[in-house]
Order: sequence, then structure tokens, then C-alpha cells
Amino acid sequence: MKGSKIKTMLNWDILEENDLKILKYLYNIEADCAKFISRRLRISLEETMQRLKHLEKLGFLERVKGTFLKRKDLYKPKHMNHTYYKLTRKARLDIRSWYREG
Repeated sequence: MKGSKIKTMLNWDILEENDLKILKYLYNIEADCAKFISRRLRISLEETMQRLKHLEKLGFLERVKGTFLKRKDLYKPKHMNHTYYKLTRKARLDIRSWYREG
């Protein structure tokens, strides 16, 4: 069909508490790397890295491309020395609808 889009459904039921913390954090901050996510959420770096990779495989996250990052909380663009992650469009829309409902 012309103009039809395949919609992928994200399975929110399989996520654990720390996964949801990471997703909510990335919703508020836009993009960040495992090192700073683990510090701010007080989760070990190894666990944070595993969860980020798992969330990426499930379709909740995607890697940020490029060499510089512009974020809400940064005065000027930051050079990316690590792998940065951000929410996929579908995950961002789902979380936005939660905030509007609740």
C-alpha cells in the first residue's frame, strides 16, 4: 500500500526498574554515555553498559552519530569521546504520552 508505514511495537513489559530509570533519564537529558549515566543513576558501569546494549537491541535506544553533541544542559557543543545513546523516536513518543497522562 502506498503511504503505509510498518509500526514496530516496543515491549515495555520486559523492562526492569533500572532499564526504566535509564530511559527516563535519557528522555530528560536527550543523550549521554554509559560513564555519566552510571554516575548519575548510581548503577555500576558494567551493568549500565550491558543495559544500554540490551535496550539498543530491543529498539529503545540508538547510538548518536557524529563527533559533536549539543544537549539542553550544555552551553556549547561537546566533543564525543565515548559512545553516546539517545532514545528512538518511538520510545520518546511513548514516554512523552506517559508524562502527559500522569
